[in-house]
Amino acid sequence: MNDAARLLDGELTQAELTTLLERLKHDVTLRDEISAQQLIRDGLAGLRSADAGYTLRILAAVRKAQRRKA
Repeated sequence: MNDAARLLDGELTQAELTTLLERLKHDVTLRDEISAQQLIRDGLAGLRSADAGYTLRILAAVRKAQRRKA
């Protein structure tokens, strides 16, 4: 099981959680993975978002802003 899944399952130790949160500050791919896994879990649980594309548009805007900073 990967760190994203373990985070969402609440299976990280405090030390692992601290390390993962630090990684999330800089790792866009990991943030995207966690977001995607949460959306999948929500869908499987029957939860619906008001606009399925909303989160994807926000992620795209964040990535675009980060590229401008680099």
